[in-house]
This record gives sequence, structure tokens and C-alpha cells, in this order.
Amino acid sequence: MLKQIFIKNYKETENPDVRNKYGKVAGTFGIISNLILGIIKLVIGFISNSVSIMADAVNNLSDMLSSLLTIIGFKLSSKKPTHEHPYGYARYEYVSGFAIAILMFIMGLVFAKESIAKIISPEELIINNITFIILFIAIIGKACQMFVYLDFSKAINSNTLKTTAIDTRNDIISTTAILISMLFMKIYNINIDGYLGLIVSLFVVYSSSKMIKEVLEPIIGIIPTKEYVDEITKRILSYDYVQGIHDLVIHNYGVHNDFITVHVEIDANMDMIKAHDLIDNIENDFRENLGISLTIHMDPVVLGNEKVDKLKQLIISEIHKLDDDLEIHDFRIVEGNTHTNILFDCVVPHEKDYTANYIKEYLSNNINSENEKYYYVIEIDRPYC
Repeated sequence: MLKQIFIKNYKETENPDVRNKYGKVAGTFGIISNLILGIIKLVIGFISNSVSIMADAVNNLSDMLSSLLTIIGFKLSSKKPTHEHPYGYARYEYVSGFAIAILMFIMGLVFAKESIAKIISPEELIINNITFIILFIAIIGKACQMFVYLDFSKAINSNTLKTTAIDTRNDIISTTAILISMLFMKIYNINIDGYLGLIVSLFVVYSSSKMIKEVLEPIIGIIPTKEYVDEITKRILSYDYVQGIHDLVIHNYGVHNDFITVHVEIDANMDMIKAHDLIDNIENDFRENLGISLTIHMDPVVLGNEKVDKLKQLIISEIHKLDDDLEIHDFRIVEGNTHTNILFDCVVPHEKDYTANYIKEYLSNNINSENEKYYYVIEIDRPYC
């Protein structure tokens, strides 16, 4: 409902201005709602002398600051590229998500300390019907927040709003636990407020630690999803005359801000002007229809050469006997009077330590020919997708 009311053209989620508006609306909604909930809980916490309610109240007020960080993050990430930062500022959104997660972690530690103090020196609680009503209203309010954040995060694929939604879910769990425990303490007259505050605080510390890891990953750099790689590969291979691709590298500088390089294999006998035109068309397609900056290195491959094809299949077979995870590309041969040079790149997973010399020795020991001698020239590649 909020996006329909406050965001013009809300369906155009790849538009940076629309995306920024989503962040502003979500942040403003969070500031207002968290301020109201925080003040109400703080008053009830002081009246009832409950550290768990006050911890929950201050958590809401810290969420208000998180919402402000959300607005700032989306505003900064929507800036246009500049001379100093030619890849844009979209990663600011990741940074704001990281700041929110750090803030949650610190608040969890602070109230863990306060809760331990309450366990050591418990104080009398004042629990009445107003306490239960306020806590129930707070749960409903937080549930509304969570649904808004989830809806917005799915619409624009935002890690920051997803992090905020998870934080809000944690608030719902903690407030519900407080409500149930207050009811328990009211009925049985047993003070477990300090223990409850400690459990809630440790839960916040744990969940914020997970969020810190999740938000840091795209900043450090992670492998793209298989679905995304398959989509890029399928689109390039759909062009006539493209024989294959390799060395696909995807650099992400924020949501909808990808720069891609790839080697595209073209028949070596193809007219160079025609091949260059093909490469230009593929790059323009990605730029205009997907908003992706694609740079292609054209690799000529020899097709229909029986000797090359036979040797290539033989070496692929032997390489896979060594390890199924190994792949080769850029295969070619150079024939001489005394020997034949076999040249190719071998893609070795990061977690494996095969060297070029080891693979050369392995192939030399397992592939023999009575008629000619093979020398191997091998480059080791690492996969980035």
C-alpha cells in the first residue's frame, strides 16, 4: 500500500530514482513508527522497572537511527558515477546495511550487560494490564513494519531492507517473549526479568553477527549465482556464429550495477569486419536491454580440423580422468618438424593446487604417439563464476 501511495512509477524498480524513493519511504516509515513504539515502551519500562522492556524500547529507538542510515545509504548509492568513482556509488547501500548490523550488535551487548546486573541484583517489577496492552500493540506495529520492509526488499532486491526486515522479525520475537514472560511473572510472582533480558540480548547479538557476515560478503566480493551466470551465458550463446565462451568474470559494484568481461569464441575463418560487428552487437544488447557494461575479448577457434578435434577430445578425456573439476579452453596446436606444441588454458578450482608442470607431466605419461612428440604449453586459470 505504501509504495502505491508514495512512490510514483513504483514498478520501475531498475530506475535509480525509483529505487532511491523506495529507500526514502521505507526509512521515513521506520523513523516515525520506531519513534512512537520506542517512546511508549520506554515509558512502560520505567513504570514497570523492567530491564527487558527498556532494552526492547532502546532497541526500537536504535531502529529509528537504522532507518535514518537506510535513507542516507539509498541517497548516496543513487549518485551518478564521477571521475573519482567511475563505477558509481551503489555499494553505499551495502555499507548502510553493515552499519545497521553493527549497531544491532552493540545494542545487544549493552543490554546483555544490563541484564546480568539485574540477575545479580533483581528489582521489584510493577506489571499491570496497560503493560500487556502496550506490548501487544508493539508486536502488531512491528509486524506491519516487517511486512513493509520485506515487500520493499523483494521489489528492489535490497540487502539493506532485507537486513532491516530480519531485525524487525527479531524485535517481534523478543517483544513476544517479553509479553509471555510478563504474564508468567504476573501469575506466579516470580522475577525472571534479568534472565529474559539476557536471552533477548544474546538473540540480538547472534542474529546481528549473522547479518554482519551476510552484508559484508558482497562488499568483499562473492561468486555470482548459478542462475545469473546461466542467464548471461545463454544470452551470449544465442547469437549466430558464437561457438562458445570462457573466462567469464562478473564484477558487482552494487545492485543492478554489474561490469562483465568474457572471451567469446568465433570461427577463425570468419571475416574480421563481420566478427567485430557481431561483438559490437552483443555488447550493445547487454548495455541497452540489461543495463550491463559488457566487454568481450574475441577468441578465434579452428573448426573442422580433424587432428585438432581428435587431440582436444583426447586431452579433455585425460584431464577429466585426473579430476572431473578441471576444464580446458583456448586449445590449439603448432606443428613442427620434430614435435607438435599443444597449447591450452586449464581452469583449476581455487581450492585445488594443480600446477602447470604437474599437468604437463601427467599428460606426457598418459598420452603417447609413435609418430610424433608432444610438448605442452599450459596456462593455469582460476574460475570466477
